Amino acid sequence: MIWIFLALLGAVTNAGYFIIIKRYITTLDARILTGIGFTFGGSLLFATSAIRGFPVTGQDFAGAVVVTTILNVIGLSLIIAALSSLDLSLSIPMLSFTPVLLTGTSYLILHEVPSLPGFAGICIIVSGSYVLNISAEDEHFLDPVRSMLRNRGSWLMLIVAFLFAVSINFDKIAMLNSDPFFGMALTVLAIGMTFVLMSAYSRISARNMSPHKPVNGEDPAKVAGPPAFPYIKYTVISILIGAFAAVEAASVNIAYTLQIVPYVIAIKRLSIIFVVLYGTLVFSEREVGKRLMGAALMVAGAIVILLYP
Repeated sequence: MIWIFLALLGAVTNAGYFIIIKRYITTLDARILTGIGFTFGGSLLFATSAIRGFPVTGQDFAGAVVVTTILNVIGLSLIIAALSSLDLSLSIPMLSFTPVLLTGTSYLILHEVPSLPGFAGICIIVSGSYVLNISAEDEHFLDPVRSMLRNRGSWLMLIVAFLFAVSINFDKIAMLNSDPFFGMALTVLAIGMTFVLMSAYSRISARNMSPHKPVNGEDPAKVAGPPAFPYIKYTVISILIGAFAAVEAASVNIAYTLQIVPYVIAIKRLSIIFVVLYGTLVFSEREVGKRLMGAALMVAGAIVILLYP
């Protein structure tokens, strides 16, 4: 049962990343935080792999790293966009659909199949997300579905759930063709460097496009000067994100060696519990009781998986 504790560790660190991004998304560039953070986390994993000794990689290694990197960059970009417009405790629970989607993608790609009770547990976890979308104004059973379809943030997170349901399988392929550290080291590094390059390009483009026309004979850019870039704040927060990313990647990858992907990710999605609690307590998000009820359903589903894997 060691895989359970590893998956839970992945859940805690995964929640930590989302909480940090939501906390600072209005004051700091989330892409810069993700870029520096993941680059640091990937470096930690790479150093760990070097200490252990670099593994011999299989023929499917490179392709798996490329595919999962591309899917994760797209997914994380959509998450950042969703968190900027949607409650933390309403957006992240949409990722609980990933384990259900994984039962299909994992079967097609890895040929892993959960037991019938295990699949039922996964479905219970997803039902918790449905409860999270029920509001006092709903009159019909399908009203939350209509609400989700109208909410851009929910749509983005559902797309992310599908992307992750595919990318996670390639994470495991990379791990099977190397070890629990080296594959994720290159993947996390590639994700981080991609976000760094995207952020640099965005800032350079914005600087070149910004007007510098004189006003009353004076250049406003020279009068006011550019705002100071908070290097220390970015560095401290990014290091924390990187530590979370490294621990999450290592713990989940080791869990993959002990249990099938859908179960590991279903337990990892208990990160939603921590996110919901944080969102309601710190950000004062609404309808606490309903959201905690949905979170409780997710816990119940996880218990079913643990008892009847």
